[in-house]
Amino acid sequence: MTGLSVGLKIGLVVDGSLGLAGPARAKAVISALVAFLAILAPPAMATEETVTLGGYRVSFDLGNYTGYSLEFELVPFAAVDGEEYPSSVCWIQGERTMMIAITDYGVPVEATSSLTRRAVTLFLTNAECKNLQTHEIAIDGKPAILGLGERPSGSILVCAVFWPDIQEVDGVLVAQVDCTIASEESVEVTERLLNSIKVSLPGEAEGGGWGSMSESDRMEVRSESDRILL
Repeated sequence: MTGLSVGLKIGLVVDGSLGLAGPARAKAVISALVAFLAILAPPAMATEETVTLGGYRVSFDLGNYTGYSLEFELVPFAAVDGEEYPSSVCWIQGERTMMIAITDYGVPVEATSSLTRRAVTLFLTNAECKNLQTHEIAIDGKPAILGLGERPSGSILVCAVFWPDIQEVDGVLVAQVDCTIASEESVEVTERLLNSIKVSLPGEAEGGGWGSMSESDRMEVRSESDRILL
């Protein structure tokens, strides 16, 4: 892959055909995406793709968007207490680039909205974006943060983060796995990806997974302050 993959500090751009400039264009893009995600049902899975990333099955449907290829990579992404956890990345290479990255931290961590928003903001900042905007949405039925930022070129970068295994433990939202999505595609294609992506967890059908462990067997949940992204 290109330098886009270094630390997942990627510089992606979104189609600038909205004809707006600066913060006004970013606001229009995020408004359009949020509106799509709020009112549209997931598209029919006529062209569903299913891939495996880090042991997790990820599916998505881009509808009539064709002519793309899939590439896979394992890259450094995050660290907890100095220990690095790589991300399994799927690059969707078409007219422009989209990305899906799965990171498993090995233990449950706090998955608060503020932490997720911070991860999105840091991702956009690493891509040298300004005029950042974030919004709370739902992806795969889970709480998520959608963010956009304006690149030095004036183009817009889209990033979204959610936790496929998020659940509440003793009144605290925790998770072990996060999914980062980025897109340089048009609003329409990006919306299709965000609306259709699903992440299946190992043992999900049998009710397994770390969340099914007893309280005595569950590993200590790391606090937000213990976790360092990117």
